Amino acid sequence: MLDQIEMLIRQGRSESEAAATLKVLLVGEQALVDSVVQFRHDIAEQRRNMGAQNAVFDPEDESGPWYVGPSAMDVFWPDLKAGLEGDPSWVEAVPSLDAASTDIVGLLADPHSPSIRTRGLVLGFVQSGKTANFTASIAKAADAGYRLFIVLSGVHNSLRRQTQLRIDEQLIERHPARWVALTDEHRDFGQPVKALPLLHAPDLRIIAVVKKNVSRLTRLRDWLREAHKHGGLDSCPVMIIDDEADQASPNAAKNPELDRTKINERLTELLALPRVAYVGYTATPFANVLVNPADATDIYPRSFVYSLPKPATYFGSRELFGQHISEEEASAADAPHDMIRIIPDDEAERHSTKTLLAEGPEVTDSLAEAIRWFVLATAARRVRSGVAKHSSMLIHTTMRVGPQLDYLDPISAHVKYLGTELAAGNSHLFRSLWEKEVAAEPARRHGLEPVTFEQLLPALPETISELKVLADNGLSTDRLVYNDEPATVIAVGGNTLSRGLTLEGLVSSFFLRSSNTYDTLLQMGRWFGYRPGYGDLPRIWTTQQLADDFEFLSDVEDSLRTEIARYRTMDGATPANLPVRIRLHPRMQATANQKMKYAIRGDASFSAQRPQTTYFTHRDAATIAQNLGAARKLLETAKAAGVHEDVQDSRVILRDIPVGLVSEFIRDYRFHEDSELRSDLLVKYIAGQVRAGALTAWNVAIMGIQQPKRALTLGLDSPSPLITRSKLKRTSTPSRAVIGTLMSKPDRVADLVPAASVGPRSTDAELQKLRDEDGRGLLVLYPIDKDSKPKAGVTDRVPLEASDDLLGVAVCFPTAAPGSEPENTIQVDLTEMQADDEVGSDAYEDTEGSRDDVDLEDE
Repeated sequence: MLDQIEMLIRQGRSESEAAATLKVLLVGEQALVDSVVQFRHDIAEQRRNMGAQNAVFDPEDESGPWYVGPSAMDVFWPDLKAGLEGDPSWVEAVPSLDAASTDIVGLLADPHSPSIRTRGLVLGFVQSGKTANFTASIAKAADAGYRLFIVLSGVHNSLRRQTQLRIDEQLIERHPARWVALTDEHRDFGQPVKALPLLHAPDLRIIAVVKKNVSRLTRLRDWLREAHKHGGLDSCPVMIIDDEADQASPNAAKNPELDRTKINERLTELLALPRVAYVGYTATPFANVLVNPADATDIYPRSFVYSLPKPATYFGSRELFGQHISEEEASAADAPHDMIRIIPDDEAERHSTKTLLAEGPEVTDSLAEAIRWFVLATAARRVRSGVAKHSSMLIHTTMRVGPQLDYLDPISAHVKYLGTELAAGNSHLFRSLWEKEVAAEPARRHGLEPVTFEQLLPALPETISELKVLADNGLSTDRLVYNDEPATVIAVGGNTLSRGLTLEGLVSSFFLRSSNTYDTLLQMGRWFGYRPGYGDLPRIWTTQQLADDFEFLSDVEDSLRTEIARYRTMDGATPANLPVRIRLHPRMQATANQKMKYAIRGDASFSAQRPQTTYFTHRDAATIAQNLGAARKLLETAKAAGVHEDVQDSRVILRDIPVGLVSEFIRDYRFHEDSELRSDLLVKYIAGQVRAGALTAWNVAIMGIQQPKRALTLGLDSPSPLITRSKLKRTSTPSRAVIGTLMSKPDRVADLVPAASVGPRSTDAELQKLRDEDGRGLLVLYPIDKDSKPKAGVTDRVPLEASDDLLGVAVCFPTAAPGSEPENTIQVDLTEMQADDEVGSDAYEDTEGSRDDVDLEDE
C-alpha cells in the first residue's frame, strides 16, 4: 500500500489526495490507509532527523517532514545514480552523494504545499562536487514533484556553459522526452515558447541554466509572471538553485534598507512567486550568513543551513596545510604536503599590476620554474596512465585584463625556447627540478608509483608541442573550453577563472593575486579538488604572505563549520537565531563592506573552544621573560592561597583556582600579534560568563614529558619538565616561530581523566562533554625547551632555536552558560577591523554582458 501511495504522489497528487483516492478504491480499509500514511510520516521524520547531523534547520518551517527518500517509482534519480556508479571516477562518491541529496530534498517544502517559501543554504568546499550535489538534488526533487528548475550558474559565461553541459549530460540526455530545456550550451535564457503549455504538462520537467545577468533575470521574471497571471504556477512548484550564492545574489546596495542591487532585486522578485524553494550553494558563505535575517523577502537561509560532508578523496586546505595535531601525536601522514613554493617579494613585485602596466610582463625565474613543472607533471600523468588527459596551469597575477593578454607572447616564446632546448639535448633544468620535487613530495605518500626522469624524458617534447597558451577574461577571444580532445593549456586569467569554473587537471599554479576579502581569496584558490592518480603533482607558486593568508582562511573555514556543528546540538537553535561569528584577519574582511551592513561588532565567543598559542616571538627576551614571570606569579599565588599540587606522571594539576587569578595571568601574558588569542577578548568573555554564574573556578595544568633533558622552575614543588615543540619550516620567520598545534588530545581533559584513557578514537564531542559536565575552565601551561628539535626523519620542521625557554598557553572552555550569548543577531567576531570603509575592489561587475545573447526562438 505504501508503494501505491508513492505511485499516486509521483503522478502529481498530494499525500492527502493519494490517501483519499486509496480509501475510495479500498472500501473498508480506511484505518489501514491512515496507518500507512502515519508510517510514511514516521519515515519522513526519521530521514530528516538523520540529515540533521549535517544541518541547522527550523523544524517549524513550512510543511514539516514529507520526503521518504528515493522510491522504486522514481524516474530521474535511479538513472543518474546508475550512470554515476558506472563511472570509475564517481563510483566511490555515490553513497555520500545519495545521502546528502536526500537530506537536502527532505529539508525543502513539500512540492504539493499551496505555498512554498523555502530559503536554504548548502555549504560545500571549493571545487568539491557542489554541482554533482545539486544535480542529484534536482533529480530527486523532480521525482518528488517539483517541476520547474532554475539554476543560477554564477556570473560568467564560461561557468554557465560548464554547468549547462553537466545538466545536459546527467539529466536531460537521459530522459529527453521528459525534460524541456529553456537554455543550451550556446544560448542563455532568451524568449522561449509560451510558458503555459509547458507548465500545465504534469509529466514534463522544465529547466533553465541562467547566468546572473540583469537582462537574463528580467526576461525570466517576466516570463514567469506572465505564466502566473494565467494560473501557470498553481500546479508547478519551482526550485531555484543559486550556484556561487555569495556572489552577486546578496544585496550590496549602499543603503540596503531603501534599495537593492539589480540582481538581488530580480532574485527577490522570483522568490516572491507563490511556490518557490530557493537553495544557495557556496563554499564561502560569509556574505549569505550576513544577510538581514529579518527581511523575509531576501535570501537569508532561514529554513536550513546544510554543511556538506567532506568527500573522502577531496584534497583541500587541511590536506595542504596539515592536520591540527600536536607534534608529539603527529605521524608522517599528518604533516603538511610540501606543495607550496615561495616567490621572493622582489620577484613578485615584477608581476604587480603597477609594474605590468608600466613595463609589461616577463617570464621571471619562478614563473619559468612553474612552467617547467607544468610540462613535467603533464608528462608524468601521461606516463602513468598511458594516455593524454586534460592538464592545466593557472597564472593569476592581476585582475586587469590588459596585462593578462600581454602575458601570452612572452609565455609562448618561453615554451618555444623550452622545446628548442630539449631538441638540442639540454634537459638538465628539467631533470634537476623533477628530482627535487619528487623528493619533496613523494609519490608513495599518495599511494602512487614513482616516475623516473628517464621515463618522462621521451614524453616531454610531445607535451610541449601540444601545449597551448591562452587568456580567459572578458576581452579574450580564445576562451578556456574543455572538449573531448585532451587539452594541455596554460591559462592566464583573473575573475573568470576564480569562480566555480573547474580547471581540469590543474597541476601548476602561479598565483600572486591578493584580495581584501576572505570569500574572493578562497574562491581564487582553484588548486583544491580531486586529483585521482596525480595527487603528488600539484604545485603552487605564491608569496609567503598569500600562503599565510590561505592557511589562516583554512582555519576560518574549519571554525565556521564548527560553529554550525555547535548550533546543531543546542535546543531550539534555528538559522533565524544563528549568530555565526567569523573571526577576522588584520588585513582582510570576511566579505565586501556592502555585504556586511547587517553585521555587528560582536564579542568573541569561546564557548566550547580550545584556543592555544601557535605563534611565538621566540627571540624577544623581554616577551619571553614577561610570560614566564606571569606563570610564576599565577602558580606561586595559588600555592600561597593553599591550593595543592596533584602530580600525575609528567603533569601537575592545580584545582579550583579563583577566576581572578586566571584573568590576571591572561592580562599579563603577551600573545603574539598573529595569534588567535588576545588578552582583552579572553578576559571580556570570561567576565561575561562569570556574570552568568559560570567559570568562577578554574583548574590549571602544567604539562611536561617523561625523561626530559631539562626542567624549568615555575614556582611548583619541583622543576617543570620542558616539552619539545620545533617550528614549521615554511611559515616561521627569523622573528616568528610557528609550531602548529600546541595541545595534544589528552591535554584537553588533563584535569579530569588520566591521559591513558584518551585514545585516538576519542571524539571531540566526548571530550567536550566531560568539560561541560565539570563546568570549570582549564588553563594549560606548556614550558617549551628553547633547543627543541624535530623528530628524526621529519622534513617540514626545523629546530626552534629560541633565545630562552618559552611558555605556551591553551585554554579549554565549557559550553557557554545558557542565555549568556546573544541571539537573533548576525555577528562578526572582530579581532581587528579595517577602519577604512572602502577596502579593496572585489565587487561584482559583469564585463561579459549578454555576449551569448541568442534567443531560443531564433533558430
